[in-house]
Amino acid sequence: MPVSFQVSEGVRRRLDKAQAQALTTTRTRKGHLEFILEALNAGAEEGWEEVIKASVPERKASRFGGGRPLKDRDYVGTGSESLYMRMDEETVAELDRATEEAGLPDRNKLVAMCLNRYLPGRKERPAGSSG
Repeated sequence: MPVSFQVSEGVRRRLDKAQAQALTTTRTRKGHLEFILEALNAGAEEGWEEVIKASVPERKASRFGGGRPLKDRDYVGTGSESLYMRMDEETVAELDRATEEAGLPDRNKLVAMCLNRYLPGRKERPAGSSG
């Protein structure tokens, strides 16, 4: 089934670069789907809590407006660059289960955060974070 994800320009550039480097070292084309599945497996091993803690700005408690939901741009790695691919129904179902386990509003955010952490190159940081 066709699936799309929205990632940031930086994540897309790093994905394309990793794909080009994989092509030169292995002579077989490794697709975006393989990178996404590897990133998700790495995130699952690390633990969704750790992935989210490193990918979402810390919410400061405040008397007014402290409980407002995060905006899409608050999730590191998300953006306006589209990735389209085919996934089998079992993989999509597993991705949806993982998204629910992680407590995220949609699968796009989980994929974008995992790609940001997994891909080589300069990782994006949550807004307002130091380091």
